[in-house]
Amino acid sequence: MNTMGADLVQYSEVSSKRQKANKIDVLVDELFVEIFCRLPCHKTVTLCKLVCKHWAALVYKPFFVSRFVAFRAGQCIAPCAYEDGISKYDERRVEMMNDQTFGVLIRKKWGWSKGLMIHFNNNPIYSPKNLSCSRLPRLVNKGLPRNLTVVGACNDLLLYMYQRHEDKFDYRKFELYICNAQTKQCLALPSLDLPSMTRNIGNIGFMCDPCYSRDASSNWSLDETFCACIIFIPYITGEVSKLPAYLLSPYTGGVWREVILSSPLRCELLCKCPITSIGRKLHVPCYGCLNGFDPFVDWSNGTSKDIVIQCDSIPTPPCLVTMIVFFGVFHEQLYMCDREDSGRYRVWVLKDYVTGEWSLRHNIMGQDWIPRDLHLVKLINRRPLFGNTIGFHPATPDVIYVLCKRWIVLCNLATKEMEIATKLPKSSYDLFPGSYPFQITFPVWPTPLPILA
Repeated sequence: MNTMGADLVQYSEVSSKRQKANKIDVLVDELFVEIFCRLPCHKTVTLCKLVCKHWAALVYKPFFVSRFVAFRAGQCIAPCAYEDGISKYDERRVEMMNDQTFGVLIRKKWGWSKGLMIHFNNNPIYSPKNLSCSRLPRLVNKGLPRNLTVVGACNDLLLYMYQRHEDKFDYRKFELYICNAQTKQCLALPSLDLPSMTRNIGNIGFMCDPCYSRDASSNWSLDETFCACIIFIPYITGEVSKLPAYLLSPYTGGVWREVILSSPLRCELLCKCPITSIGRKLHVPCYGCLNGFDPFVDWSNGTSKDIVIQCDSIPTPPCLVTMIVFFGVFHEQLYMCDREDSGRYRVWVLKDYVTGEWSLRHNIMGQDWIPRDLHLVKLINRRPLFGNTIGFHPATPDVIYVLCKRWIVLCNLATKEMEIATKLPKSSYDLFPGSYPFQITFPVWPTPLPILA
């Protein structure tokens, strides 16, 4: 009897512990949502899905994502000083979300799947030296082709492409996939079959709406019907006023449609140069101008011969022929950075979209740079600064990042000072030269691909 009584006492203690452990399960979902919203970031929240199936389903529901985004929007760092010790921009204030980070993806060269992801960390203040590097997400475990090439980026989504050929010289079929850089979710797009053989690809544009938006009452909501569009421009030489292209969007019926980009100016396409998006328009870079157009137009009821897209041609400063050009968008304004082999860097800003008026913001000669690192001093003494611009600083367009040999160099255009922001891993030394940068924005909550229209 004593043994039985001891067993009953022990069982009672275990039962009470189980009851205490299960008390958290009786909480309503609304209370769980408020608890999860106060976790540091979305990566911490997604760890909760490992606890139980109920939590795993809750953290991906639209109402939780909307509440999480709304809570983070109310926790903006305002003001948030941009400090780096040399930029003299301590009084510049920016409002950024706590969990929103920025980055640049550097692809080695066309046709290569190798790449590097550069993250601008912002905890709690943007610092130019607070960079982290990670390898490009590989998707070999998803049953996809191994040699996927990044050809576009929008927000935290990457556009991968695989050029399939039946024999050594026949390149007609292209397979495209959209991948989330954080969650590694993939979405296969309809394959594109070209009527004629081509090995050279002109330009590819990729744009999508954000997965959450804010209405007039400042209420955040998850948009389950946001759409994406991809435009494929085959390689073409010479000056033309009509560019043949292929467009894929929900407004084309979810299939590739042949379109004609009609420009009021005769221009030559800048091949393999990323297409820049400003607002709801894509802009195709050409020698001497940018051709902007709105891809979100319903052509599903028309025939291929009827689809002619009228472009707005924006003349650019006379620098596209002999210089390396990089386009960036800051607060819905287009910036253009060009550099010469002599180390001269210039930054232009588009003041008026309608008239195409540009303003020269910075003009720095190669001998005017002030290096702050011993490695850069030795480099400048041998030859001028020579590197590809890979991005503007997310807090100010007066600071650019340059990929130079095995370093990422921070160049302050206001003070003309330069220093090493980070050193590339040894496995990434061969990214320079011939690299292609893509701007990436990591939102508060990763874009859920399954709801992509």
